This record gives sequence, C-alpha cells and structure tokens, in this order.
Amino acid sequence: MRFENQVLFVTGGASGIGRATAERVVAEGGRAAIVDLDLTRAEAAAAALPGCIGLAANVSDDAQVAAAVDATIERLGGIDLVLAAAGHAEFGPVAEWDSSRFNRMLEVHVGGTFHTCKHTLPVMKARGRGSIVTIASTAAFTANGNNVPYGAAKAGIAGLTRQLSLEALPEVRINCVAPGRTITGMTTPIMLERGGDLEQGERIFGQKIPMQRMGTAAELAAAICFLLSADASFITGQTLVVDGGETIV
Repeated sequence: MRFENQVLFVTGGASGIGRATAERVVAEGGRAAIVDLDLTRAEAAAAALPGCIGLAANVSDDAQVAAAVDATIERLGGIDLVLAAAGHAEFGPVAEWDSSRFNRMLEVHVGGTFHTCKHTLPVMKARGRGSIVTIASTAAFTANGNNVPYGAAKAGIAGLTRQLSLEALPEVRINCVAPGRTITGMTTPIMLERGGDLEQGERIFGQKIPMQRMGTAAELAAAICFLLSADASFITGQTLVVDGGETIV
C-alpha cells in the first residue's frame, strides 16, 4: 500500500502506460485523476477504478492543463503524484515534415510535459511533498530511421526533467522513464503496419531486443511506480531506461 491516501494526476491516462500506472497506484491504495484528450475514454477508464475521476485536456494547451489540475484539487483534495504520459507517434523522412507538423510534435511532448509540471509542481511544493515522473523514450538516446522529430521531442523531455528536478527540490522529486519497444495503443498501429497482424508485428519488434520480446504497459508502470514511491526517496533528476536491454548493444 505504498500510495495509500495519495492522489495521482496522470495525462494520457485512458490507455497504455498511463492507464497501467493508474491501475497500479489504485491497487496500492491511491486514487487517480485520469486526464486524456478524449473525455469519454477518460471517464470510462476512471469508472473502472474506485475513487478515480476522468478529465479532458489537450496537454499542449496551458489553460486546459491548468483547469484539469484545479478540477483534481477540487474533486480529490490535492495532488501527490504526477505522471506526464500523454503523447503521440509519427514517423517519416525529415524532408516530408513541415514546420507545423514538427511543432505539434514538440508542443504535445515537450510542451505537454512542461504544462503538466508547471501547474502541478507548485501544488506539491506547497504541500511539502510529491513526486513526478515524465516519459521520454530510448529514441532520446539512440538514432532510428525516420524518427527525427519524435526523437528530438523525447530528448527534450529528458533535458526538461533534469532542469526541473533542481527547481523542485527539496519538497518534490522529478524523474524520467525512457521506455523501449512497448505494447500499447500507440504502438499497435505500427505493429499492424509492419507485421500485417499484431502477433507477427510483435515478433518483428521483439527480434531487435536482447530479451527477445516487447515490454508491456504493466512492466513500465512498475518502474514508474518505483520512482513515484518512497522506495525511490533519494533519487531525483534521473532517467531510467526500461527497454529489455535494447540500448546495451
């Protein structure tokens, strides 16, 4: 019961890593404000978890994130834990990207993480405690084909986390998790495209990983909850790579 009576604010919370983290926090005694671009999906995810609420926000919009934070405080009484997990994936040769599409990638990932931290950090510092986890990617550290904007955005999150972690001390810890190839709603279309079906797509992706399989959202949630919890009480400003060994070779 590491999260007894604690409240998690999670963006991108209706699916994938965000939802898996909310489920684990609730299983360990907490509650969650599940924030998603789609209110219907957010409320559906929250309805499946006792004591949780669903909220809508486009994380690239500062005012919408601020409103979601205010609603969480009003309805759940405060914020103790934060996971900034909202994002999207797009790929292709850099010459095919215009500035609008590139800026959207940055606005959702780096901007969304910034807005989430900007509005939750003062709340937790005022309470004298808290922990934030951001989501980067192995693409922040390794180059992959047709992945320039996404990799740049995720590298920005890792850098943003390091800078914010100093400002957040001593009351709040901020760390980053960099997932490798993980089975989520965001990666499912990519696996379908490259494999023809999910099973074959997962096999193709898994062959590139030393552990010979992709990660699961639950496995990423386990790492995130470690960093959110008091088990990681002397860890801040770090990026934990969770990738089945892909970046070691």
